[in-house]
Amino acid sequence: MSSESKVMEHLEEKYNEKFEVESTKEGSVIFPEMYGKDKVMAHPKGKPEFVFLAGESRNEDGVYYDTYILSVWSNQLDQLYKDKVNQAFNEDVQFKTMLFVEEEKYTAEKKDSSVTDFLQTEDNGALFTLNIAVKTDGEPEVEKYLEPVYQLLNELKESNAKYYGVTVGFVNRSENVSDYMRTSNVNNIDWSNLDAKVYGTIMVDDSMDISSPEQIKEYYQPQEG
Repeated sequence: MSSESKVMEHLEEKYNEKFEVESTKEGSVIFPEMYGKDKVMAHPKGKPEFVFLAGESRNEDGVYYDTYILSVWSNQLDQLYKDKVNQAFNEDVQFKTMLFVEEEKYTAEKKDSSVTDFLQTEDNGALFTLNIAVKTDGEPEVEKYLEPVYQLLNELKESNAKYYGVTVGFVNRSENVSDYMRTSNVNNIDWSNLDAKVYGTIMVDDSMDISSPEQIKEYYQPQEG
């Protein structure tokens, strides 16, 4: 049985659901402890919005990991923050919540639980990021986006996530970034590496001493080319 088949069999037994493979990234046969084993990107059958990663532990044969629970929680957060994001920007933007939590803090039994309940736990250790794509016809008028980003940064503070942040990519209106946004929780691709025309980015988080919208402008980074 292939490593992909083993991972999928494990997922279906663990969650009692059918899953579909989107892609498989080959790992190292010779040095799995260093470079990892094969990694599968998958989603529940018929639900591509719940994309996640799964694979076999690099250190233990027959031990598997997956981020399915995080994809479920991320989609809960998408619904909770949809109106907040659109109201803050006062325009239709594309966004995806990105949630990272240490594996030992969530289990299969939490699939039907509330992410807001989890975030209220004192030791959640969560990193919660809003990843937002703003379509423009050219270089953005950065000043008009300072207040929305500041507003959302403060909204995330109220979530009780241990770490939080907002990233914004200003993308040419002709570009299709829907799949990039859908998979942003698992693809680990920075805006600067996206195969699309990106004019610039804003990236802010809780570690920065930001007390006014005007400070957000310091964190705008234009993209070359």
